Amino acid sequence: MPTTLLGMVDAAIGGKTGIDLPAAKNYVGAFHPAEWVVADPGVLDTLPLREWAAGFAEVIKTGLLAGGRTWDLVTGWEPGRGTPERRLELIRRCAAFKANVVAEDPQEQGRRAVLNLGHTVGHAIEAATAYGRYRHGEAVGLGLLAALRLSGAGELSDEVAELLGMHGLPTRLDPAVDVDAVLEALERDKKRAGDAVGFVLLERPGEPITGRRLDPDSVRAAVEQLR
Repeated sequence: MPTTLLGMVDAAIGGKTGIDLPAAKNYVGAFHPAEWVVADPGVLDTLPLREWAAGFAEVIKTGLLAGGRTWDLVTGWEPGRGTPERRLELIRRCAAFKANVVAEDPQEQGRRAVLNLGHTVGHAIEAATAYGRYRHGEAVGLGLLAALRLSGAGELSDEVAELLGMHGLPTRLDPAVDVDAVLEALERDKKRAGDAVGFVLLERPGEPITGRRLDPDSVRAAVEQLR
């Protein structure tokens, strides 16, 4: 029974269970699908606005992946929780998208990898700051900006930066965060294969590209541009 927006649209769906270790985010875990996931959007009225915003970063990610009407709904969302009816539609659309992806690829052997959009750098930011400076969604929002810049989608990156800022999410990495620490954490990403981490990139909403291996200098530049 998820009690946060992030849980309702993402974390509670798909059967992945995990814990964070100093080395990396979600470093130990298992697949254990739930029999049922029961989400009551009414409980979100009790959620602090910062927690709502952190969940909305995952909503933005889903909108970018799904494109179409879902992306239109996300980009047209006014700051705050919205009406109960629109909130229900938002959660339903995001949950349905993730459920469909997971049903096709339960253990992340293929299409499910698209759900990592923004998470490669986002998880590294969380690990580099000992999971204390940023909420998960805040780090993912920064990771989305890095991924879009690595995709060469400058106009879309600017649009997402504006959207993040409008919803109270950070668009700049705290100057106190060590870029080298972020890059070192990225090298320990649990999805690393061989000598490289595969990134999820996106040229336009609804058209993700998975498993893209990138030049380390390009990755460093994208992280540094967050400052």
